Amino acid sequence: MIKMMAAICRRPGMTHAEYIAYVQYVHAAISNENPLALRAYVQNHVFDSAFGSAAEAAHTMTVARDSVTELYWDNAGDLQATFSHEHVRTKVGPDGRNFSDTSVALSLVAAEVEQPVARPGGGCGAKVLHYLRAADGLELTDFFARWQAAHAKALAAAPEAASALRRCVHNRQLPQFNPMLAYFGGKDAPIYEGVGSLWFDNAASVGAFRAYERALLEINADPATAFYRPDQSFFLYAQEVDIYRRR
Repeated sequence: MIKMMAAICRRPGMTHAEYIAYVQYVHAAISNENPLALRAYVQNHVFDSAFGSAAEAAHTMTVARDSVTELYWDNAGDLQATFSHEHVRTKVGPDGRNFSDTSVALSLVAAEVEQPVARPGGGCGAKVLHYLRAADGLELTDFFARWQAAHAKALAAAPEAASALRRCVHNRQLPQFNPMLAYFGGKDAPIYEGVGSLWFDNAASVGAFRAYERALLEINADPATAFYRPDQSFFLYAQEVDIYRRR
């Protein structure tokens, strides 16, 4: 299974509440008229976020994000068939101008890699999307390996986060699909090498992520284990909403 992730900023003149109402009820209905080869369509409605790190220089891209769209397919053929279909080209895609500032859209195509957690399950009422830029000069395979090792060490160093975490997925960039990312816009936006998805019980417990993040930063400060650029990375707190799942 592969997925496309798009972090979207609302168009000028639109409130966050107006944006969320539009994408959840209007845009979703247009998409669901003909879901084609989609396996699933998930919206993540952002309710808080932070960009960069207090220990680093100012973040280079501080555009707020209102939601993250996740589209799932069984294979690359289904993905390509979806974006070439008339319904997507003439109805779903053009509707984006009604809610999205396409000039700053941020997207990637990724494969999910499930990470073990100590206490899986629970309500999963809040989710963190942790966007990571790979360290300069680090190959993708090395970035993925170091990220996975750092994740395990960070959970060991932050037991409060490990106890609160209910599920974790590493979304690993599939660079062969990067030419397709112009669909959502963001022509000059960077392409992130990885996005961590971390689920917690609710908005009250999602703050445990901060202890995990601090542990990651400490691990990343060692050149032998460094894997990402905190000054270009950010995280979003969101509520996950299922729009469509093929039965």
